[in-house]
Amino acid sequence: MFYNEILSKMLKEEKNPVNKMYLHEIYIKWNKISKAIEASNGSNDEIVKMLNIFRDSITNHKYKFNKLNAKGFTEDSPIFSVNYIHDIVSVIMKRQSIVSHTGIFWGCGNFNMNYAFSPTSFNTLEKDLRFEQSTSPEVLLLGQKVDLHYRASGKRNFEKHMSILPLIVFHTFKILGNENMLYLNHLAGLSKNAFSKSRTIMLTEKLEKDFIPDLAPTDIDHVCILTKEKDNNISLEVVDELEKLINDILIEEHTVSISKFNNGIITKRR
Repeated sequence: MFYNEILSKMLKEEKNPVNKMYLHEIYIKWNKISKAIEASNGSNDEIVKMLNIFRDSITNHKYKFNKLNAKGFTEDSPIFSVNYIHDIVSVIMKRQSIVSHTGIFWGCGNFNMNYAFSPTSFNTLEKDLRFEQSTSPEVLLLGQKVDLHYRASGKRNFEKHMSILPLIVFHTFKILGNENMLYLNHLAGLSKNAFSKSRTIMLTEKLEKDFIPDLAPTDIDHVCILTKEKDNNISLEVVDELEKLINDILIEEHTVSISKFNNGIITKRR
């Protein structure tokens, strides 16, 4: 679990005894979500309920950094991040049969792109075709590992490279605003460059005030707003809709042409 890894790492590295006590408290609270995930049996109800209790608990003022006594955690601390959204997606993804397929990757990592053969000259073609590929920034993704074998025709031995094709790429935010869109569109373009059928899903707790994402001129496919308007709680209805969206993407035989804003999901017309 992603958030659990953050807590475990912080517990090992924290030197302040009060902060270490706080981390143990937060770990115990998070463990209730872990148990809800184990007992979920395909339902998101209890997971979302416990997650909202957890989100409320970590806003406790005592966990925030106090300059006077140097206790607590700064606003950019990983414990205040939205990495628990990664865990929501992971619960949904691990229910999918595709995760057991050969060569599937699920987690935070890099996908490959910009594939090219780039020998230094015509004279070196026979000896070294020089296959090159670059890697994306680290993202949360469902990917397909592919072994690429190549050789100059007539040669005995193959060169081998492993690549990861991005199938679904997720980006997570606490508040998504217009200023995020340019960079996100760039990242979505990279995944389309690597694999034209890849999907990009942006997950955010809230949208910036008066901001409604326009996906039409972008390579971004979907935006999921996890909390309902005027309600700080993550919505079970939206999480269920996200699961339905992921299911539909993974089982569709052809790309479906839809454009909608329904139950917290904005989908681009394709």
